[in-house]
Amino acid sequence: MQPNWAEENLQVIRTLMERAGLYRRALAPVMLSVGLLGVGGWWIGNQILNESFSAFVALWFGVAAVAVAVAALIIRRQALHSAEPFWTAPTKRVVFALLPPLAAGALLVVSSCVAGLETSSSSGLVVAWPMLYGCALHSAGQFISRGVRLLGWAFILSSVLIGHLHLFGTDGMDSNGRLALWFQPNAMMGMTFGGLHLLAAAYLYITEKREPKP
Repeated sequence: MQPNWAEENLQVIRTLMERAGLYRRALAPVMLSVGLLGVGGWWIGNQILNESFSAFVALWFGVAAVAVAVAALIIRRQALHSAEPFWTAPTKRVVFALLPPLAAGALLVVSSCVAGLETSSSSGLVVAWPMLYGCALHSAGQFISRGVRLLGWAFILSSVLIGHLHLFGTDGMDSNGRLALWFQPNAMMGMTFGGLHLLAAAYLYITEKREPKP
């Protein structure tokens, strides 16, 4: 064991506690921005793109990349505003906690392409992606807040619900003869990735502690 191990971990814990307020202030605009991007991805997928596997993957990889960039900019801006460093040891721990489940989601796409399952993999991804993303949020929430862990559980449960609908639902058609929402990959991504983030943003804005006016 390294002699400075305990001291370094104590410093990380202290920094996390000190930055708890910063994380919470940054979470609300991050959740709102990511939620709007998710709903926008749903709209683009339904209105502009076709239903091919490659178009679906390209769209939601693009949405995810923009969401990561926007979240990083918002958090960095909050850190600069509070005169605090951005890339700290606690931040690294949060990022490293997110990486394994998110990397697994990307590898699922690669394996689907290699196996030639492009025509049927979109429905599988809308079940796997929310679950893996929920696991990532739950892991990162250990260093951020209980609310992030609960949001992770919301994604996991939504994944289970979508999987249940796919396995035990109808033939995929609604009463009007159209494809039901839970069989539309873009709709499911919009309702989970977009809707759950918007609900989280609404909760954070409603419960935010306002500073008293002088």
